[in-house]
Amino acid sequence: MNKVLKASMAIAATGLVGLGLATSNVSADSYKSELKHKGELTVGLEGTYAPFSYKDKHGKLVGYDVEVAKAVAKKLDLKPVFVQTKFDSLVAGLDSNKYDVVYNDMAPTKERKQHYAFGGTYLNSQAVIIVKKGSDIKTVKDLKGKKAAQTTSSNYGKAAQKAKAQIVSAPGFAEALDLVSSGKADATLNADDAWSVYKKQHPKTNLKAIPTDDLDSSGAAPMLSKKDKKLAKKITKAQNELKKDGTLTKLSKEYFGKDLSGSKK
Repeated sequence: MNKVLKASMAIAATGLVGLGLATSNVSADSYKSELKHKGELTVGLEGTYAPFSYKDKHGKLVGYDVEVAKAVAKKLDLKPVFVQTKFDSLVAGLDSNKYDVVYNDMAPTKERKQHYAFGGTYLNSQAVIIVKKGSDIKTVKDLKGKKAAQTTSSNYGKAAQKAKAQIVSAPGFAEALDLVSSGKADATLNADDAWSVYKKQHPKTNLKAIPTDDLDSSGAAPMLSKKDKKLAKKITKAQNELKKDGTLTKLSKEYFGKDLSGSKK
């Protein structure tokens, strides 16, 4: 009788251990339940915003954000799937569950954090005011009453509105620069990383960039739905590993010519 009882207890104990392992595995992979599609990391981005995401001469989607997202997906053993849309539609796409995460040079501002989850930063860059050479605009305060070419829903667009500038709508960075260069706008606010690449490609431009500490330069981070906090943590862990092994530094130097990966953080 005792042997039977001991055997039963051993079997029960084994079952409990097995159940514990199963629970542990489910817990470890619980972020996967937050994915839009099994085995895939669906990424929202513009695809027209060099050097973050754009098409090369062969029509292939490339860029810093693209490569970072691919590297993160590989760390998570997921297939990266990219969904391109205009900047003003990126947030709406996240709200309607079109993708898992947005990799599009998105700054984790206080306002955005109230409604969305963010992973850790993968890019850090100073904000700049871009104007025509000879412009009398020197600081953000000088934008009052001036025309600023901006994507209205971006953090820089909102900063320009806060500075009481007149907003001239621009679908992207390249279009904003064209408006300033042609005199249809007086300035545009953006990050030094994007400007550095443009300046390298257009050395004879009639534009110049003025660094400013008056704007949020908190960098860029992956943006997710508020409910996907487990996935955000998993992505952050993957990015930290990519910082540690030098992958982000390498990608940053490839696309920006300098290390803006935030690896020191």
